[in-house]
Amino acid sequence: MFQGWAKFVPAGENPEDYVNREIDVELAHESIGGLHVSTNRHCQVLPLVDAFSYHVRGEIKAIVHHSEPAGNRTAYIAAGDAEFSLRMKDLGDLNINKGELVEFNVYRLSLWDESI
Repeated sequence: MFQGWAKFVPAGENPEDYVNREIDVELAHESIGGLHVSTNRHCQVLPLVDAFSYHVRGEIKAIVHHSEPAGNRTAYIAAGDAEFSLRMKDLGDLNINKGELVEFNVYRLSLWDESI
């Protein structure tokens, strides 16, 4: 999918249980920057100079509007096999729609074992 640094948060107590195993994880991040609409159809995740940081090019797969708090929304962006979820505070005033391409930088990426 992509290579580089990420903080791994395991569901189990013994980290050795994960050695040489393939598992599904959820992606999380502390912040993003530079979000903009793109025309580049080559969706990918590329490492930045800072550890745990990546440049993402992806496609908006879905935008979910939430009733509480009023007006809140989440965008799901696919970049290869990775899917990032961006909340309203990440999106700011950018008006994006399903199927559009976007680029952004993600900082302090973490991987969460899904069986939590």
